[in-house]
Amino acid sequence: MHKRLISFVTGLVAAQAANAALIVDPNDARNWQGATVGTFAQLYYGSDTLANRQLVVTNKLLDDSYFNASGYSAATMVKYNGGNPNTTGSYGTSFYAPNSYGYTCCSGNAATGGNAIDNLWIQVNNVIGASVWDLGFQATKAAIFNTIDHGPLPQEAIESTVYLSNDMINWTQAVTERVWLEGFDSDTSLVWDGFTYAVGTGSNTTFRYASIIWGGPGSLIQDGDNEINGVMGLRANFDPGPGNGVPEPGTLALLGLGVAGLGYIRRRRQN
Repeated sequence: MHKRLISFVTGLVAAQAANAALIVDPNDARNWQGATVGTFAQLYYGSDTLANRQLVVTNKLLDDSYFNASGYSAATMVKYNGGNPNTTGSYGTSFYAPNSYGYTCCSGNAATGGNAIDNLWIQVNNVIGASVWDLGFQATKAAIFNTIDHGPLPQEAIESTVYLSNDMINWTQAVTERVWLEGFDSDTSLVWDGFTYAVGTGSNTTFRYASIIWGGPGSLIQDGDNEINGVMGLRANFDPGPGNGVPEPGTLALLGLGVAGLGYIRRRRQN
């Protein structure tokens, strides 16, 4: 009995972290800020055909939910455009206003804008290894949280190329493996928050560091800038990695229920 309870609680915790709602219909007619399944088929596979829309589904590219980053720690920026992020650079601030791309720019240091998943963001240059985040553990994937300031979409949301490394010297270009169509905030009226995406090496190779440049071969558009909100290391199943922060209060409550249940079972056996 207690083994089943442990399995049940573990499953609930994992389900809460994953929050997955994968697109399974290649002919899904919905659009997300003007982007459709066909849009992604064209951008990633060359044309909007049924076969390519099926590739979008088969490769589990699109998730019609938001990436719930609450309770987990973002990666730490260790370099910004070749310098110390605590003493150089500036950040922009997007407004928490419905259906608005509005923002103010720029003040403060880069670390303020690039170290947390919020409405603050930075722009990086196009030099590999100049802007680097420490993921905090050996990650299999990295989530890239960006801010949108205009269309077209999803091009303006995925306007960067990510490179991955274990030594900050040798870098491997990452590929986009998952896109959360509702961004990272549950408020879907925040149009500047959309199309959070995860990258990896295409295998189970792990890495400790991520470098981001504007444009480059992994981007969907190259218009001279990008807006990066933050980065987070992920496990192979797209969940945040071990030691990557404190579980959410809801998760702690589930664990508490599980512990209480195990205690009840133990007392019953002793009586």
